[in-house]
Amino acid sequence: MAGPGRIPGRYNLVIDGHYDTFDHQIPVEEFIDRLERDDVPDQVSVVGLGDAFEDGDRADELAHAIDQRADDLEYQNPTIQFVVTGTFHRNGKTYDLRYNDQLHSLRGVFGPQFERKGDGDWLVVPL
Repeated sequence: MAGPGRIPGRYNLVIDGHYDTFDHQIPVEEFIDRLERDDVPDQVSVVGLGDAFEDGDRADELAHAIDQRADDLEYQNPTIQFVVTGTFHRNGKTYDLRYNDQLHSLRGVFGPQFERKGDGDWLVVPL
């Protein structure tokens, strides 16, 4: 069985320090590149999501790459963690990330299908 924060075939968004993360950690920029090259590791932790939101364009690039590669990732069934600094805040049926005193919509990157796990420090989203 998958451990907390590590469900295969899903994006696992976890607050840094609350769950064990994979040794293989890559920044958002590299994850985008790997998505585009169809070279996503079987287990990976992606870091820097808050900074990608502050960049704006980077979050849009991530959303586009995720959307374009969704079918491939579903078939490959990797375990992907997004390790974030900040906190999650419910916004209707979806969630925002509070990072540097700003709220950033997670729906714009990951879509609307969030499932809350743990004590609100772990979210799961289909690939």
